[in-house]
Order: sequence, then structure tokens, then C-alpha cells
Amino acid sequence: MSLHFTLVAGPLVQASSWEPTAKCLRAAGCRVEVPDVLAYHHSPPSWNAWSSHLLEHMTSCHEPILVGHSSASALVADLATKLPTRGVIIVDGDVPPSQGAAFPVRLALLDLIKSLVEPDGMLPIWSRWSAGDRRRVSLVGLDILASDAVAFAQFESELPRMHIDWFDDTIELANWDHIPAGLIQTSAIYDHAAAEAQRRGWPVMKLQGTHLHPTLRPAETADAILSMSRHFVPDEEHSSAPQP
Repeated sequence: MSLHFTLVAGPLVQASSWEPTAKCLRAAGCRVEVPDVLAYHHSPPSWNAWSSHLLEHMTSCHEPILVGHSSASALVADLATKLPTRGVIIVDGDVPPSQGAAFPVRLALLDLIKSLVEPDGMLPIWSRWSAGDRRRVSLVGLDILASDAVAFAQFESELPRMHIDWFDDTIELANWDHIPAGLIQTSAIYDHAAAEAQRRGWPVMKLQGTHLHPTLRPAETADAILSMSRHFVPDEEHSSAPQP
């Protein structure tokens, strides 16, 4: 039986941000799907409906490992209570509460977002939120992505514009404490998440990279996902998938 992964992007970026890593996992013999909610909606759906839209675009599969990047951490936690799964892997994202209200972003980031609101209530696209903050641009990996003008233009063209009211929403998580979970940290932005994951007794892997690791360093990201999945999958099944 091959390993099956469902890779979920945060609502602020298109699912294509996962495709480089998905390609590496497929090359390793894994089944991979990357549901893309934004591809089917003219404007972003509400935060609390996002998981339902993901389910609409997921194929039937046998107990996938759910992998969420950035703000998709809450989405995979929510999905884990709605379908059979072998485990949850968070890649450079916040650790959601064990149950209860999960917001789209943590409060510290929300304060930054509120400072960027335009007169009509709309926000710049996500890649512009760090403009002027060279350290954060570097931590996110936007400077590396921008070194290829064509790739960067394509990336930015796929980013949705959000209204500030969108961030007032919550997802009410059912208890998911019983589901195996692990965290892969790729940037210093999520030091606090790694500390919380360790407090909960999760396996934690730390990579020396940027927040956009799944796009910029897909082979290393895929290797880390495969390694983390060993915590959830019996060795005999894991070894049946060729390694990259």
C-alpha cells in the first residue's frame, strides 16, 4: 500500500504553492492530492466553511496523512475530525487548540494586518504584507522567490485579496487530541509553535529554511514529510514506498 498525503495550503495562497513538494512525493511512490479551494471560487469562501470546500474537492482515499502549511494548520486539524486519517503534519504553522475556536491568524499577525487595511476594507495580497520589513521578507523567503521575476509574478497573480472582515471568523474544532500529530518547522517565525508542539509531546523536525520551504525547497520538504510520517505508519508499509 502506498502512502497517501493530502497537502493543504493556507487560504492566503493558491494550492499550487504545494505542487513542487507534491511532485517530489509522487516521485517517491506516494499518492498525493492537493485540493484547491480558490480555483473554484471567484472570491475566497469564509474561513469557517473552508474545510467543507476542501472535502468537496478531495477524492475518496484510504486514511490519508493530512499536511497543512501555515494557516492551514487549523484546517487539517478540522479535517482530521471529519474523515479517517493516520495523522496530521503541520508545516511552519501555528499549533491549533485541542478543541474550540481557531482563528485564521494569531493575534500578533492580526495587529499587523489591521495596519494595512485600505479605505474599502480590502487588504494587499499576502506577499505585500511584509513590504519594508527586510528581516520578515527573508524569513518568509520572498526575497528568494523574487529573484526569479517570472516565477514571482506567477506566484503573486494567484494570491487572493481578502477583506479585513474575513479574519473575524472562527472554526470550532471538535476535540482532536487523540489524533497523532507532528510539526515541521522551516522558519524562525514559528519558534513558538515548535515549543508548543514539544510541550504536547509531538515529534518536531526543524529545517534551516524559510516559510515558503514547500515551494523553494521541495525535495527537503518532501523528505521531512516522509520522515515524519514514520511516526504514524507501520514500518512495513512505509518501506514499501520508494525513497526519493
